[in-house]
Amino acid sequence: MITGLFVSLQGMKSAFIQRLIAVFVVLSAGAVTARPSAYFSYATFDQPSGKPYIETYLYIAGNSVSVAPADSGRVKATLEVQWIYRQGDRIVAFDKYLLRSPEVDTAIDLLPADFIDVQRTGLDTGSFSLELIITDKNATDSPLTLRQDIAVAYPKNAVSISDIELLEGYQPVKTVGKFTKSGYDVFPYVMGYYPQEASKLLFYTEIYRTREFAYGDVLIRYMISNNESKQLVNELIGSKKQSAAEVIPLMAELPIDQLPSGNYQLSVEVRSRENKLLAFRQSFFQRINPITKPTRMEDISLVDANNTFAAIYTNKDTLEEYIASMLPILSPFEGQIAENQLRGGELTSLQQLFYYFWSKKSPADPQAGWRAYQLEVLKVNAAYSTMNQHGYETDRGRVYLKYGPPNTMVKEIQDPESYPYEVWHYYKVNNQSNRRFVFYATDLATNSFRLLHSDVRGEVQDPNWELKLHSRSQAFGPDLDQSESYDIYGSRTKENFRLPR
Repeated sequence: MITGLFVSLQGMKSAFIQRLIAVFVVLSAGAVTARPSAYFSYATFDQPSGKPYIETYLYIAGNSVSVAPADSGRVKATLEVQWIYRQGDRIVAFDKYLLRSPEVDTAIDLLPADFIDVQRTGLDTGSFSLELIITDKNATDSPLTLRQDIAVAYPKNAVSISDIELLEGYQPVKTVGKFTKSGYDVFPYVMGYYPQEASKLLFYTEIYRTREFAYGDVLIRYMISNNESKQLVNELIGSKKQSAAEVIPLMAELPIDQLPSGNYQLSVEVRSRENKLLAFRQSFFQRINPITKPTRMEDISLVDANNTFAAIYTNKDTLEEYIASMLPILSPFEGQIAENQLRGGELTSLQQLFYYFWSKKSPADPQAGWRAYQLEVLKVNAAYSTMNQHGYETDRGRVYLKYGPPNTMVKEIQDPESYPYEVWHYYKVNNQSNRRFVFYATDLATNSFRLLHSDVRGEVQDPNWELKLHSRSQAFGPDLDQSESYDIYGSRTKENFRLPR
């Protein structure tokens, strides 16, 4: 979790991207007896091929820094920054440097901008204490000292998530530098406080070792919850399916224009294709936004399910299966609520939840809406069930229930030297045209076809899908620069995907 040490509320404002390009720019001359107003946060990251590191973010309010004459006769501001990392009584890392503003004729000539400084320090796994000392070289007051305890823990035998870095903004990288991550320059938002004018929350994090411990694609979810009540905020939840990799970078945003004042947690979780929770991480933030518009789904306990069609289902196991079968068509937020109830809800709360969902999805006739959907569930159960999964739990069943039957389907079980596969083609998926899904099976005995690749936004996208489909016949090592399989005589993979029939 990113921890903020907010020394002062003076100068609390947002510095936008163009202000962050300079290493140090001062807003105005501060009083010569004043200490700098500083805001500090940090995030730790892992390197599977190396050791972890900490990234520190130091924001200085420009109007709190002093200026003094330079040798040229002009004026400039100078800060001395000192970092000391200790493990017990032992110093494990140390750095001291000067930050200087440009020289100008007078203090008023300095650009109206604050500054941010980013530093990276390699640390081993363990617990550390950090001491940060900031000295205004042009002031007479004592230095500003900040202290922070830090824990670095990235297991080698499990999936893990880095700390969550809140962002001011990002842009495609032009020159690699201290702000660069995964092909973008990402600019940290240090204060962890969002005023009323803030309309979105941006963040960056990394997921490690899914290739080794997730065995296939994973689902990454991110969401905002109230820090006190622990309730998820209505619709402030997103998700992304991703092929397993040694490192998965995630940069995402959530709209917070309707998020009222309060203390919140931004959470990121990683789940396997079997919906097992593999890793979880949170970051605290504050919001000031005096609005009254409700942002949570209505309290399910207030729903009256008596004398409705939901009340006829009195077997708890049956009702749980019905609700589980609806997961493919629920929004991420609704799905989270359903899964919470499935982990321990009572019969009455399950009836309330079941009726609530169908009253929203089919308000004219909730029971008819459920009956029509139940028929589709029966179809996918008959077609796609395996020895240990209902049809609606499989990838093909989920896609069928979520998007409907495909317009065309190609099934190949004798494509030379390829795993058996299916290509589903949709003329239209939501507002996307000409979309496809590729499912494959490593054997035909279990009827288990997994989703390998799709060009639908939000679904698993793997540029190396064709290589993986033919990997059974390609015994040589993988070429990381290659995205298509070698041409194999008689194979129709490319034709089936690009020109489905």
